[in-house]
Amino acid sequence: MAAPAAMPVDGLRSQDSGKAHARGRRRLLGAIAALPWLARGVYALDAAAYPNRPIRLVLPSTVGGTSDLIARLFEGRLAEALGQPVVIEARPGASGRIAVERVASAAPDGYTLLLANNGANAIVPAGREAPGIDIAQSFSPVSLLARLPIVIVVTPALAVDNLQGLLARARRTPGMISYASSGGGSTSHLAAALLFQRADVRLVHVPYSGTSAAVKDVLSGEVPVLFSHLGTVATLVRAGQLRALAVTGDHRMAEFPNVATVAESGYPGFDITTWHGIVAPANTPREIVLRLHAELARVVAQADVRRQLAAMGMEPVGSTPEQFADTIAADVKRQAALMRSLPTADE
Repeated sequence: MAAPAAMPVDGLRSQDSGKAHARGRRRLLGAIAALPWLARGVYALDAAAYPNRPIRLVLPSTVGGTSDLIARLFEGRLAEALGQPVVIEARPGASGRIAVERVASAAPDGYTLLLANNGANAIVPAGREAPGIDIAQSFSPVSLLARLPIVIVVTPALAVDNLQGLLARARRTPGMISYASSGGGSTSHLAAALLFQRADVRLVHVPYSGTSAAVKDVLSGEVPVLFSHLGTVATLVRAGQLRALAVTGDHRMAEFPNVATVAESGYPGFDITTWHGIVAPANTPREIVLRLHAELARVVAQADVRRQLAAMGMEPVGSTPEQFADTIAADVKRQAALMRSLPTADE
């Protein structure tokens, strides 16, 4: 029987090379599969020493807005409690989506946080245009901080003293009165659209990229009506530079007892209240979330913080991370129902 032909040297090299390549590929795939576990290990190690560098607090709105006011109130106290600076980073635009995406894609290590609100974290996700972010899957809730209603204010040059007067005037002159909000799809815009639908009136919407510019134009009389977070305009209302007609919550505010609710003004059950709180990227270690929650709870409980929040028309709120998660989920569902009830066209 003839001996088998010898395999060419190049064939042996090719075979060995193929086996080596397969082994290398398996090692690479194994390393990739291990990355999440390695990352979790790194974050677990960091959690024990947290925090050991500055913390970035991202805002979904412009400087001077409600988020900025809350952030400025909390930043120094939180920095003192944690022993590290808290750096405020304003990322306005796209009804909060820019800030939401910035934090959702950050490392889950507790060093990048979002000052969330139900404009960016409930109304936008509930909207007709999907933002591309699953809020429940993208964040680890830490704690609620405050709730506040939307307030309807007008320039004193507009000769109306209450909400009924504004709506009656709008009914007589459809499309002739404009109103400002902090942006299309914002809480203030939703409150306005829902009210005008129920009242069967038409005002012209002038959306702004933030509250500060809107307030400036209303003060100048360029736009006569503004729907805004009460905290942003509280000082101007007290000074008589703006006239408050109604608040959108289910009760009057203690600091503004003479300002009626929309429900009291003829629209029973009308209740749109905004909330603000802190969230971290999803999969942030539980130890870090609980540390942040504990310090925030201590800050919210401070008497001077509660007084300052109340002076801005805000109600201090504390919550566990789980309670905050439930609030976000329930609000997304509620806002989706409200959005479905509104006409497609913006009015």
